[in-house]
Amino acid sequence: MSHALFTFVVSIFGFAFAIRISDHFIERNLFDRSAMTKIGTAYLACVIALSSFLPHSRTSLWLALFTPLLIFAFSLSSSVSRRSLNFKRDVLSALSVVILKMKSGRSFRQSLLETTSECSPHLRAKLTEIINVVAFSQQNKLVSRDVFVRELVDEFMLIDQQPHASMRRLNVLRDKLRIEEDFRRRSGQVLSRLRAQSLVMCGLYLAVFMFMIWKFGWQRNVQALTISMLLFSIGVMWMWIGGRRLKWKV
Repeated sequence: MSHALFTFVVSIFGFAFAIRISDHFIERNLFDRSAMTKIGTAYLACVIALSSFLPHSRTSLWLALFTPLLIFAFSLSSSVSRRSLNFKRDVLSALSVVILKMKSGRSFRQSLLETTSECSPHLRAKLTEIINVVAFSQQNKLVSRDVFVRELVDEFMLIDQQPHASMRRLNVLRDKLRIEEDFRRRSGQVLSRLRAQSLVMCGLYLAVFMFMIWKFGWQRNVQALTISMLLFSIGVMWMWIGGRRLKWKV
């Protein structure tokens, strides 16, 4: 296969993969099309810059196309995770306000509506959607892949249908969220220390990597450098993504 044909095929494959990732985030309502267009433009600029900087070879083409793609995909996933955690913290604060309003004699729905109107615009939009599903459960169904949102809707429905036990169920829900938040905070402290160490290692690795290219050249050591970068990237990704699934002693 000629170099021009190989470049064309790999480029089509890379950009098709990027479009598929973009559609995935848009379909789940995580980012709008305007934001994804800006991200796509930044990705294209990175590909052009890397293609100009790296030597002209097939390995360099793979690196130029997929290294920025992996970085952007990882950054977007991290942003989604942060949004989810912030939403849980905001819901916990909102539940405390709802409980206070109910103690003053208001009903669950009235307390929830008043609390929602006092929230930030982003949280208000999400809670309004949840309230509409709770209030009109026969007509509306929430389409969400977020497990926490579905559990919240189910719990709110039970609270709305059982007014005699609403205060008790709300307190149980709030205590559960508080325990989960405390555990996330403690485990996050452990992970943050490990990730800080991984960032230091990334800096050292990049310095050694650039020195090897400058001292011994890219073409003569392309296989060793590529394998090294691949193994190091796998280790870093496991540290940042796989580490969340470990059971830390906190």
